[in-house]
Order: sequence, then structure tokens, then C-alpha cells
Amino acid sequence: MNKLCLPLAESTLPSLERKIGQYRDQVDYIEVRLDYLSSPSLPSLPTESRAEFLATCRPPREGGRFEGTERDRLQLLSAAAHNGFAWVDLEHDVDQDPDLPSSTRVVRSVHCFDRLPDDLPGLFEKLESRGGDVVKIAATVSSTRELVKLLSWMESLPDKKPYTVLGMGGLGQPSRFLGAFLGNFWTFVCEDAEQTVAPGQFGLEQATNLYRLDSWESTPVIYGILGNPVAHSRSPQLHNRLFQHHRLDNLYLPFQLDELEPWIEYVRSSRLRFAGFSVTLPFKTDAAELADSADSPVASINTLCRSGSGWKGLNTDYPAFLAPLTSQLSLQQKRALVLGNGGVAHTVVAGLKNEGARVVVVGRNQERVRHLASHYGCSHALFSDLPLAADLCVNTTPVGQYPLTEASPLSQDQLRFDLVYDLIYHPEQTQLLQMAAQKGAQTISGMEMFIEQGALQFLAWTGLDPNRAWMRDLLNQMLAEEEGSPSESIAS
Repeated sequence: MNKLCLPLAESTLPSLERKIGQYRDQVDYIEVRLDYLSSPSLPSLPTESRAEFLATCRPPREGGRFEGTERDRLQLLSAAAHNGFAWVDLEHDVDQDPDLPSSTRVVRSVHCFDRLPDDLPGLFEKLESRGGDVVKIAATVSSTRELVKLLSWMESLPDKKPYTVLGMGGLGQPSRFLGAFLGNFWTFVCEDAEQTVAPGQFGLEQATNLYRLDSWESTPVIYGILGNPVAHSRSPQLHNRLFQHHRLDNLYLPFQLDELEPWIEYVRSSRLRFAGFSVTLPFKTDAAELADSADSPVASINTLCRSGSGWKGLNTDYPAFLAPLTSQLSLQQKRALVLGNGGVAHTVVAGLKNEGARVVVVGRNQERVRHLASHYGCSHALFSDLPLAADLCVNTTPVGQYPLTEASPLSQDQLRFDLVYDLIYHPEQTQLLQMAAQKGAQTISGMEMFIEQGALQFLAWTGLDPNRAWMRDLLNQMLAEEEGSPSESIAS
């Protein structure tokens, strides 16, 4: 079972002691950052606590804030060890260790903020030779290729010396998640995902409730979302709750990448049990090219499924977009306006064309909208050309999504359609859909497409067809919580 370590970094002693009292029974380890205190001092530790306490007093050369002398710093760590701290963190370049009780356990650490070291094995051996109980290496990861290098090396580490190895930064975050299953002694978390102590950290609530990192008895089957950015994707909440609901030992994680090919190469050979991915911007076209096989009516995919030793690509956006639309009307010879020319517009235009609609693509950039239209053999126009009459209108732009919910890509006098379909799902009833309904048009919310594409992904991965109504209730609950409004929880 993986253990969590929560760093606490407060400027005042009373605030620090309150936080210690708050979290002492929530995690296995609490790292107390003494260097964040405005004046050097030690907090009082509780006599009873689930957590063991790690004293860290990081100097500026290692990214810390302690401004005193090295002698004062080491004396403070010595005092901490003599006053209830079971652990102390000593940096790789400490020449002489402070006086510590024989029972004190030592983390020997190095932080590489400028780059990922070329010789990771050599660095590990150097730290190991300095003595201590746990080796900690934290290094900035600046690319997916560096991430893959780090993870591949972590998979080769022997079990003889406890360690915690992690990549810092957004591109390094996957190593924090996966390190829990690659032998890391503990996983660092922060109090709140929005207020991190170190770059790439994720919150305690995410770690325990969403990813259940402290609960896995064995390595789960791993799924995730591949894209950039992915931090605000709701797919981890949706799929992890679905996995829990169906009592599957699966875990869904966010993987921020800057390049897809090295990641696919890594997961092909990794000893971790990667089984499927959602693919979002900007990798949908790359994924189609890298998959061993692909089943998609367009040259992009949003789903990867493990198939033996290879990967099969699917496009669940395509049927998910069409399902609520074709259930309401036949598209044969209907004139359809498509607002926007981004990635999802390709799927929308292809779907409409294949169902017999006459499509007009509308955008702001003449060159881009002409390029998309010519690729699919349809007409194009600029927003400045509106209003244009059509049977239906599909909005693929983000205009009107939360939190800028008062915005709309069209004005009320430009709404001359029998049906309006807005791919935005938060809010479910956008300003565009509200205005369209007021003019008597049928409306379809992006909630329908989001739920359906997620359900089809889940079906492709697990063979289980999830309940769409349950998914809708879950998504509504998630969105209400994001907005800070109360909502009834749903059963797992």
C-alpha cells in the first residue's frame, strides 16, 4: 500500500501547529518545512498521531527559504530530531551530518531545478553512499522524452534501498502518480491542488478520494487522458467513479504530454498495466497515425485500447455527436452551419456530411475556415457574413462555457434555425441554447455528446455499457461542486 507525505509550509508557528493538528491522522507522514517560518523555531508535535513527522529546513541552493547560516540550519534540524521528529531531510551536499538520535531516520535528497540529470544511476549511487534511510531525487522534467527517460529508469531501480523519485513541473507530474506503483517510499501531496508547495504536486483529496493512491493493495490497471493541457479535464472524475461503481480495479490518471510518440513507445514496453487512454487536443491526429489499427471515419481518434501487444484507435466523438442529433431529425439534404474550425469541428463536419447534410463552416480566420471546408468539400463563411439561413446550427467553439456563461457566439437576430446544437456541456443550457429556445428552436446540449463519448470509451475498455442517466447525475454533481453550489451526492 502506498503511503502519502503531506508537506506543510506556514510562515507562523500558530498556523503551522493548527495544520499539524488538522492533518495528523489523515496521512502517514507530514513534512514540516521549517524554512518557511518567518523566524527559526520548532512546532509542538502531538503526543498521539497517525503521521510520523519529517523535519525539512531547505536552504536556497536547494530551492528553500532558510536565510541563516548552515550551522544554524543543521542545529535546528538536530533540535527537531531531539524533540519528536522521527525523520530529518539532509541534502546531498551536507558535509557533516548534525547530531541526531540513533532512532532518527534520514532522507538524503537532491533537487535539480534546472534540468533532468544525464546520469541518474550515478546520482542515485552518490546519494546512497552518503548514508540515510531513503534516497530522494526531485528533478525538473521539461519534455515527454525526459519523462519517459525518468520512468524507464525508475522501473529498473532495485528494491534494496528505499527511494522516492519524482519529476517536477506539469510534464513531470505523471511520475508522481506512477511512482506510487514503481516503488516510491511515499507520494508527496499538497493540501490543495490550487496551492502547491512544489511544481506538479496534486492535492490530498485528489490522492485519497479520486485516485485512491493510499488504498491500492496491488498495482491497478491504468487508464488516462493524454493531452495538453489536461489539468481541468473532468474525465478522471467521471471514469474513476465509473470504475468504482462497477467495482473494477482500474485507475484513470491525467497525463500532460508535449509529444505523443515517446509516450506510446514507453507504454508498449512498461511493466505497468496500461490498458487504455482518452486522447484530447493536440494529439488526436497523431494518435491515429501511431495506433497499430484505427476504426474512425475521420483521420483522428479520441480513444486508444490495448489490443494484445499493440494499440487500437477509436473515435467515440463521432457516434456520440450524431446520436442525439439523428434521433430528432433526418439530416438528408438539411443545410447545417458549423461554428468554429478547431479539432472537434472535423468530426462534426464529417458526421454531418456523411449523413447527407449540406454543410457551411463558419469561422473568423479566412484561411483556416477555407482549409477545413475544402478538405471536406463543403462551403464556408465568416462570422461577419452572418446571418445565414439554415436548418440547423452546431457550435463547436468554446464561447459561452463556464465561467463566461453570458457570452454567445451568435446574437439573437442571427438565430434562424429549426435546431441548435451546442457542444458545450458546462453549463448545460448555454446562453446560445436559451436564446434559441426563446425563438422556438429545438435545442441539444453538449452534455449529451460528452456523456455518450465517455460511455462508449468505457464500453470499449471494459465491455460494460454504463447507465447514461447515472453518468448525467454524476456529471451534474461534479459541475455543481465546481461552482460551489450544494448538490445531492449519488450512490456509488
